[in-house]
Amino acid sequence: MSNGKNNHKKRIAMFSVHSDPSAKLGGHETGGQNVYVSELSKALGRIGWSVDIFTRLTRKRTKLVKAYGKNVNIIYIKAGPRYLIPKDKALEKLPEFVGNFLAYKEENKINYKIIHGNYYLGGWTAAQIKRILRVPMVETFHSLGHIRHRTLEKFEKENINIENFKERLIAEKEIMEAADTIIATNPPEKKDLMHYYDFDLENKIKIIPCGVNLKRFQKVNLENARDYINHFSKKDKIITYIGRIDWRKGIETLIRAFPLVSKRLPELSLNIIIVGGKIGKKGDPADKKEIARLKDIVKELKIEKKILFLGRRDQKKLRYYYSASDIFVIPSYYEPFGMTALEAMRCGVPIIASNVGGLSYIIQNRKTGIFFPPKNHRILARKIIELLKNKKLRNKLTKNAEVIVKENYGWNKIASDVSKLYQELL
Repeated sequence: MSNGKNNHKKRIAMFSVHSDPSAKLGGHETGGQNVYVSELSKALGRIGWSVDIFTRLTRKRTKLVKAYGKNVNIIYIKAGPRYLIPKDKALEKLPEFVGNFLAYKEENKINYKIIHGNYYLGGWTAAQIKRILRVPMVETFHSLGHIRHRTLEKFEKENINIENFKERLIAEKEIMEAADTIIATNPPEKKDLMHYYDFDLENKIKIIPCGVNLKRFQKVNLENARDYINHFSKKDKIITYIGRIDWRKGIETLIRAFPLVSKRLPELSLNIIIVGGKIGKKGDPADKKEIARLKDIVKELKIEKKILFLGRRDQKKLRYYYSASDIFVIPSYYEPFGMTALEAMRCGVPIIASNVGGLSYIIQNRKTGIFFPPKNHRILARKIIELLKNKKLRNKLTKNAEVIVKENYGWNKIASDVSKLYQELL
């Protein structure tokens, strides 16, 4: 365990209650937040901050403290059962989490200079601890209850659980009152924060985007990439989706667009690969349910041989899947940021994306990517056809995108901006 001797003038407590940053990505409960906490903490560690990431203990471990890079530890805190539980069931376990965090802090004689909450679960935890310890608090929401509720009402009304949303919205308001600074990852998020919560947040909000690992995500030669994924020849055309398997990711829209594209371009050997989801014997029930629903649509459209569900892949290998693609599609109904857009742009693949949330900030229409309205498979099909037929446009998009990502979205730059924010608070 850590102890007082290792105390650091610049010590951060980072709360990511339901998202262990070291967990394998691609499952129902793992995604952008895991990457954000992992990469930001490591980058902060490299520039001299000491970061302890606190996450919920979900299985038996011999060690409750894991070294996770220079000046970074992951600390597992008991709160409820030692197995994964749905996010909306975790709120009631947070008082235990707070108590066990404080016990850990006292036992190890650690003084934290900043506490940083992530999502409303980590944020609520940080808000309670801020009141007790009286230290500055930063919050990154990753997604907002009001926006998620609005998206459900628009696209999946039958899935709304009003009670869960009431609890979440109360918690989010409490976090906003407690936080000294809220990091919005893009201007649309700042606008939503100010629009949906009934007090002035203007002076509390700082816009600092998410980033991308510039070393991990780099373009791979097409032939090498196709050889690695071992499914297609160089002549095939591949449209790719990478991300969580969730209804709000809009994968159905991409599947429904496929027959329209095939009909217009019958001369092409066209395929879709979908990367994500825990689909093995020990897979996630929510992932399996959504994939079963998507496969029913694939069967209905009679395109079973053209759609490949690959399950999740190690993040270190994703560059091969991006680089093997002719087009990368992000068809989300709601996307707080859209980190896969940065990864695809870095790997030199042209993007078509829903014009929603953070995507509308990352992507510049017809300069670094192409937009389409969410859940509109007919317009998506038209955009795919245009891009497949127009090599000059594809080259323009990828060239512009690569420059913008390299200049603005490396984690070292993001961590430097967050570090300046911490210093201001101290």
